[in-house]
Amino acid sequence: MKNFILKNKLFYRLYQNIIRRKKNEYDFIKFIFKNHKKEVNLLDLCCGDSYILNYISKYISSYIGIDNNIRYLKQSQKDYPNFKFHYLDINKIDSLDINNINFVFMNGAIHHLDDKTIKNLLDYINRRFPKAAFLSVDPLRGGNNFINKIMIDNDRGEFIRNKKEYKKTMGNISNLITKNFFIMKFLLIFHYKNLDLRKKIDQWEKK
Repeated sequence: MKNFILKNKLFYRLYQNIIRRKKNEYDFIKFIFKNHKKEVNLLDLCCGDSYILNYISKYISSYIGIDNNIRYLKQSQKDYPNFKFHYLDINKIDSLDINNINFVFMNGAIHHLDDKTIKNLLDYINRRFPKAAFLSVDPLRGGNNFINKIMIDNDRGEFIRNKKEYKKTMGNISNLITKNFFIMKFLLIFHYKNLDLRKKIDQWEKK
């Protein structure tokens, strides 16, 4: 049952919509891109179904989504024909030769990756796009509501970490914010670089 819910896009999104507050992390991410001062050329790593595009598509100039789920990529390409989607195993990120990226985004991806893969991924980002903004969002282990704890424990992501473990794993991208956007306590952790995220969240909460 848990795999059916978590692997099925319709049921997973239904669960997510039920537990979210009206003012949730997708609205916050939309605010970030809407108010980003520079033209955004976005690289979305482990993009999945590219759900974030429902919120930010009109605020970005170009988009490249990378994932190893061909079914999701084909559907996303139909939905957003002006954007690019590439089928790629994230462990082979070094083979990805692209330019003009100034924003790298990872939504719910880090907790699916082991430390070695993350290190290789961050080395690639820092080497190829040293000045690009970086933002990742993931669930945080510890301190969550009982029901959400069950969902986290049974998530397909095998590497959901606590705050200390994330900080160690993310290396030089050690800037982080934790926040609850849900009806029940369910903490998310944001890692960021070349981006004043604390200022953004203050502005968003005041609007």
